Amino acid sequence: MALEHTLTRRRLMGFAAIPATALALLGGGALRPLTAQAQAQAQAPLEVARLGFLEGGVEIQRSGGGWIRVAEGDALSIGDRVRTLRGGTARLEFPWTAIAMGDESEISVQKNRVLTLQLEKGRLDIDPEQSLLRVVTEEAAISGSGRTLVRREPGATFVGSYAGGADVEGNGTTVRLGLNKGTLVRKGAAPTEAMLMSAPPSVLSPAADPQYVLPGQPVHLTWTGLESAYHLEVLSIDSDIPVISLDIDAGQFDLRLNWLGTFRWRVSGRSGPVESQASGEGLICVVEK
Repeated sequence: MALEHTLTRRRLMGFAAIPATALALLGGGALRPLTAQAQAQAQAPLEVARLGFLEGGVEIQRSGGGWIRVAEGDALSIGDRVRTLRGGTARLEFPWTAIAMGDESEISVQKNRVLTLQLEKGRLDIDPEQSLLRVVTEEAAISGSGRTLVRREPGATFVGSYAGGADVEGNGTTVRLGLNKGTLVRKGAAPTEAMLMSAPPSVLSPAADPQYVLPGQPVHLTWTGLESAYHLEVLSIDSDIPVISLDIDAGQFDLRLNWLGTFRWRVSGRSGPVESQASGEGLICVVEK
């Protein structure tokens, strides 16, 4: 089955499984007196999302437990922690959006009036709704709208907005980001003024003319840029939330895709926590033998 069809089916199944009480408590419906059954549900772990797609090593820590491997479709509840290992990517599927965790990232789901994800380290690719979701780090709080990346390294958080509309608050100061604007927030300091993200790398191969490969066959990706480190994203043809999200320490990478379908790939430069604009996109078509 093509990946884009699989993701759509999983997303719909995940939405149906989220209890109505959870949606109500998170702002998805009007609050009403709860029945005894609903009260029992409310006392159980509050499910807010599903792990809709996993690539590589991904682990979860339930309240009071140790780290365990997870499977696609597993629930994500208030109090849970999720981490990706080197080479791993996780898509968190909410009823209204999806978020991609890059490799070597860790988040926790906070108990709060507004659904809040705490990014401990690594990178998130998000398309947030201001009234329903917040991302926080030790240095900053991020809300607003539009596709946004959040990257955290010890003592610093970088936020970049690809579409505009993200609000970044730190040390009592809020900065709104416009198209391709970013801000850096260091511990105990206010966000820097919104700055234009640096020029993107250039995709070399495969580019606009798609490369056709079999499942698992390596595709040699090449690009040029000013930075020595990069971030690679691979996306299905109909989604802006990555299915692969990796930090790369070179200007090339051998990619293997095991799913049928047409995929886009792009890269951005990295300098510490700061990222450049995303490159143009290349195309890869994975076909049956």
